[in-house]
Amino acid sequence: MPNLTPSISVVVVVFRHPASSVAHLLNVLANQTTMLNEVIVVDNAGDMELGRVARESSLKVRVINPGANVGYAQACNLAVAASTSDWVFFVNPDAVPALDVLKILLDAADESTALVGAQILLPGGEMVNAGDNPLHISGISWSGRYLEQPEHGSPRDVAVASGTALLVRRADFNELGGYHPDYFMYHDDVDLAWRSRMAGRRVLLAPRAIVLHEYEFDKGGYKWFWLERNRLWTILSHYEAKTLILLAPLLTVVELAILGQSVREGWWREKVRGWVAVANARGD
Repeated sequence: MPNLTPSISVVVVVFRHPASSVAHLLNVLANQTTMLNEVIVVDNAGDMELGRVARESSLKVRVINPGANVGYAQACNLAVAASTSDWVFFVNPDAVPALDVLKILLDAADESTALVGAQILLPGGEMVNAGDNPLHISGISWSGRYLEQPEHGSPRDVAVASGTALLVRRADFNELGGYHPDYFMYHDDVDLAWRSRMAGRRVLLAPRAIVLHEYEFDKGGYKWFWLERNRLWTILSHYEAKTLILLAPLLTVVELAILGQSVREGWWREKVRGWVAVANARGD
């Protein structure tokens, strides 16, 4: 009888993360209740120590060094192109999956499922970091149920599943064209979920699949630049011209509100840079 168990490749994108964190993640992955086909680590910083960490792991680990920081989205694309499994599990290097995460995520998927996300909890497991991430018509998406108590329940359809720990059907990922490499970082999970649902594929959250995450909300102005630039790019890419015209009053109010917030919080330069970057990209 042929082996009908779906194969899984794990993808970890690293940029100046401590090698000890990667080693801990690999150890956790080695003890998953579901067997892994391979782990692909994309090293955007060229850390020589990651090669040692990979060799010391009991898993089959490959390290890809792009030679430059190509960003999260393109690093994921490189890893998927090098993989051969049925499913790809994207997981952050500072995340700690429960040992049954992959089994629960796989069990949640049916034939119409493209993405299955885990419930992301803050260290200690008592409060939610993300998982069921809402999506506003303005393109704003945020950490769903942030700081609330963990959810317990069956898998369900969601607008966006967090990219922190995301199981993706490789065939769907390739059919959709993967992550758009120009996103670089942030909002890539929103775009992929949006395109999946537009293609008639399901995006699910499996609340019983628990992943702990060392989350830091404030990461400096660069985070706001990429969030705002990519949010605008997403809505301009996915809405038809007539839809944008209909939504123009609302979108204008949202832009002014965000600009006001950026002035109050001191990141207005990044907000303006986002506008300029989108204008330049639309002109190419």
